[in-house]
Order: sequence, then C-alpha cells, then structure tokens
Amino acid sequence: MDSNNNDRFAHAEDCGKRSLALLLKEHIPPIPPHYAVGYAYFDHTPQEVFEVVQERLSQGHALDEDLLLALYERYILPDGYERFRSVRTDLERLLKSLLKTLRQSDAHNDAYLNALERHLQALDQATSSDDLRVIGAALIAATREVQVHNQALAAELRQARDELKKAHTELEQHRKAALIDPLTGLYNRRAMQDILQELWSAPGPLTMLVADIDHFKKINDTYGHQIGDVVIRQVAEVLRKCIRGEDYVVRYGGEEFVVLLPDTDLAGGRQVAEHIRGRVAKLRLVRKHDNLVIDAFTLSIGVAERRPEDNPDSLFQRADSAMYVSKSTGRNRVTAEV
Repeated sequence: MDSNNNDRFAHAEDCGKRSLALLLKEHIPPIPPHYAVGYAYFDHTPQEVFEVVQERLSQGHALDEDLLLALYERYILPDGYERFRSVRTDLERLLKSLLKTLRQSDAHNDAYLNALERHLQALDQATSSDDLRVIGAALIAATREVQVHNQALAAELRQARDELKKAHTELEQHRKAALIDPLTGLYNRRAMQDILQELWSAPGPLTMLVADIDHFKKINDTYGHQIGDVVIRQVAEVLRKCIRGEDYVVRYGGEEFVVLLPDTDLAGGRQVAEHIRGRVAKLRLVRKHDNLVIDAFTLSIGVAERRPEDNPDSLFQRADSAMYVSKSTGRNRVTAEV
C-alpha cells in the first residue's frame, strides 16, 4: 500500500478500536449500529454525531442504547440518501421518457407535414372527383394518425406534470425533515443558520434569546433520560406557545434553546424571556407509572439585540454569555446584555 492508503488504514483502525473501547466502557453492546455511531464520533463524520456524543460525554452523562440508535437512524442509516436516490432515479426515468415521446412526436409531425405537402402537389395534378376523394381520405387518415400521437403526448405530459409535483413534494419533505429536531419538533441547529441568514438582511431590530435548562444533568441522573426527554419536550412546548408567528425557536443542542425575535428590541426580548422563564418555573410533571411528582425545573436565559457591527456568531456569543451570567448569579433568571 502507498502512504495515503497506509494513513487511511491506520486512521480507520484507530477509530474502530476506540469505538469498541468506548462501547465496552459505557456497557453498551457493540452491535453494528452502536459501533457505527462510535466510529462516526471518533472520525468526526458526520459532524452532528460527534457534537451530540461529545456534548453528552463532556457533561458527564452516560451514553445509552436509545441515544446511539437515534443517532444511527438519523445521521448514519442511509434512508435519507436512499430516498434522495429514489427520487433522482424517478426524475431521470421521467425525463428520458419525455425526451423519447417528444422525439417520436416530432417525427410524426414531420411525417404529417410531408404528407400535407404531397397532397397539395397531388391536388395540382388531380383531374377527377375520384382523385379528390383519394386525396381527402389520405388527409383524414394522416390527420387522425397525428392526432392520436399528439393525444398520447398530451397524456404523457400530464403524467409527467403529476410525477414532477410528487417528486417536488418528496424532496421538500426530505429537506424539511433535515431541519427539524426529532425530539421536540423545533428547528435544529442546522436550520438556525438558514433562518439567521434570512433574518439578517431584514431591516429593523433582531433579538436573540439563549435558554438553558438548569441542573439538567441532575434531572437525568435522578429520574433517567426518558424523563429528561420529557422535560426537554415540555420546555419546547412552552417556548412554542410564547412566541409570535414570525418568531423562531431552535433546539440548539442538548438542553439549550435559541429564540429569534425579529422586529423586537432588547426590552421586548427581555419581556418575552421573563414570560418564558415564569411559565417553565410553574410546570409540574408527574411520572405516569408511579405518580411521582418530578422536581420543578427552571431556565436560565440570556438576551442580546443585534448591533450594526454584529454577525450571527457574535450575536449568539453575546446572548450565550448573558445566559451564563444568569447561571452564575443563581439560575432561574433572565440576563440582558449591558
């Protein structure tokens, strides 16, 4: 093997060994889906898998089979690619069929034009009513033939239109699915980039909230990850109910959320944040199987308004910093940038 192949082999071997070691350390069976997620984590491909696993590990959370299977199904299982390839194959087949039909139609239309020219010449040479009847019958036959083929073309075009609409719908659904967080139904971090790009060019103020669930590790450690997921979904629902139609809510990662408020200044953003904080603090969850009341949970929120010199990253950094001020000064509070 050349040096490049040697390097690739060494890298793959290293990722494979580290993946297996991680699974064994976390007491997770090293079945192919789990192994594939571990390999993706150490390979940093796809990046989303690395970020989710790294965040979980850096916060001291244990990995579990549900998380690994969810990552496998979302980012590694080639379902999305297979759907894309299927739509692409359908479009390719459709276009080839249309081209074939159009070529055939052109050939039939050319033949019809040639027949008309022949019959016009025959009219000049006609000397009896019988000659005219023969020419007329031939014209009728030729016209019927081209009508049949043009009707077939029209039907083909109608079918193509319907199939193109279906393909467009499937592709749009696939695109949207890639931008939605499966746990909460909110926009995900990838979608946030597109949303900010769209909002950035709009005039008027733009305010960002960064919210983080307080002591979330304790919730997971005390009640388990399933309850942790319920808490995340409940917070997401509060966020969704506290915004206007033109606002956006993003699950940025783990227990962190971002709210984008166009046409809202810093004071308005703080009011929205306080409303959200208060509603979350009043939530009371009861575990179904034993009626255990889950301890109350709260949010720390940071608020920042776009400045002329800002870019999306700098706006996020200031809102995120304000959120950490809320954390460091007691949690369950809102901090607006100074």
